[in-house]
Amino acid sequence: MGAASQPSAHAPSHVAGIGASAGGLEAMLVMFARMRPTGRVAYVVAQHMADDGHSDLVVRLIQRESALPVVLGEHGRRLEPDRIMIIPAGKDGHVKGDTLRLCEPAPEHLSTPSVNALFSSIAENWGPASIGILLSGTGSDGVSGCRAIRGAGGLTLAQTPSQAKFDGMPEAAIRAKLIDEVLPAEAIGENLALRFPGKQPGPAPSPRAGLSAAETMMADPVVTAAEHQELQALIVKIHDATGIDFSSYKEETLLRRVDKRKSALGIGSADAYQAFIRKNPEELHILQHLFLVSVSSFFRDRPSFQVLQGALADTLIDQPPGAPIRVWVPGCATGEEPYSLAIILTELMRTVGERRPIVIIASDLNPEALDAAREGLYRKTAFKEVEDGLLERYFHPRGQHYEIDPAIKACVTFERRDVLSGLPPADLDLISCRNLLIYMKSHLQDGLFKLFHQSLRPQGLLFIGQSESLGFAGNSLFAPIDHFHRLYRRRR
Repeated sequence: MGAASQPSAHAPSHVAGIGASAGGLEAMLVMFARMRPTGRVAYVVAQHMADDGHSDLVVRLIQRESALPVVLGEHGRRLEPDRIMIIPAGKDGHVKGDTLRLCEPAPEHLSTPSVNALFSSIAENWGPASIGILLSGTGSDGVSGCRAIRGAGGLTLAQTPSQAKFDGMPEAAIRAKLIDEVLPAEAIGENLALRFPGKQPGPAPSPRAGLSAAETMMADPVVTAAEHQELQALIVKIHDATGIDFSSYKEETLLRRVDKRKSALGIGSADAYQAFIRKNPEELHILQHLFLVSVSSFFRDRPSFQVLQGALADTLIDQPPGAPIRVWVPGCATGEEPYSLAIILTELMRTVGERRPIVIIASDLNPEALDAAREGLYRKTAFKEVEDGLLERYFHPRGQHYEIDPAIKACVTFERRDVLSGLPPADLDLISCRNLLIYMKSHLQDGLFKLFHQSLRPQGLLFIGQSESLGFAGNSLFAPIDHFHRLYRRRR
């Protein structure tokens, strides 16, 4: 953080700049309605407005929908966690330490408030604790600001262009490969809540030196002794009731779900919840479902799958003719990802006129998710990133659902497996483990990277989620093919 300004006693630990232009107000209404307090993140909004724009009206409109308080920015006003500050019309806004500075717009800024000016100031002052969020808008304001945030080790998010009323701003930053994750506006708040779990306001901790935003997210959070004791008792009971062991999961991730469940039941204490479980033992099965993450879609993060397809084409060329392609998908949820990989490989062979066995082993802990995967029947909402040609070739309409083609289904074997126990598959060309690592304790993540390295053939591929990183252990075992899309190759 810049030395010119000292943080207040209730300073945030992260500062998020939000850039928007045409259509941005609609996106912010949706986004802030779903935003959750974390006690960590302060928000500053640069929404393009005319010099005589009605700033107060914008504040009132957002506040009417927002789950967090909204204020109009004033020169010298301090940033606070869980508060949204709107830069007024006719001004540019800069963050200096933990305060907002307003100034006359620079002549080179075609639109104001300038998103680039705001984001660059956040990057300079907050480094790895800086966040940039680009929403609907025309033009390319925000590109250089996102570059500054990425260069400082911060996090960049963008609204899904197809959802934005005007896709110019998010699309420009995505094309420049400056965005860590692309999300619908309504999902951004949930994403930030998962990355920065809630805490009581207090002195701002220093960002972890040398860690990127993704690595900071994956590091183990701090859990109190009382929370640890409560959770351990629940983990033992769930294991006894269901046979599933959650001891490897990050405690704060599980505790958030326990707290949400207790809140839904109107239960305020750990003792009261234990008493409820004794009277209602089926509650342990409900917790098991809440703990297991079984949400997916076909070709999730489509640009990343396109990069993977190119690497798999090289793998096909390097392998002897007729040799099987072997893939493992741990944490496969309801099967969309392994089926997407089967389609990619089938398409590649169709292109080169070659036929060889496709062997995909897909594993998960959730028996209900595995049953759904084996059935291969999906709602139309699972296909938002599927090209029309692929939908026609590999799926058959069944009322309001689509069924996976039997030839694709035959490529995938589903099995119930704990990724941390038992012998893993071997001689693999690809391991696709996306959005599972972020739920696991850091020392177990390191162990998994070693396991994956052993399971892959020389030059085998590792594909992880957009919010995940390899860390020191993983980087020593895998070399990046495309770091932005989280695709890596096994080092020898």
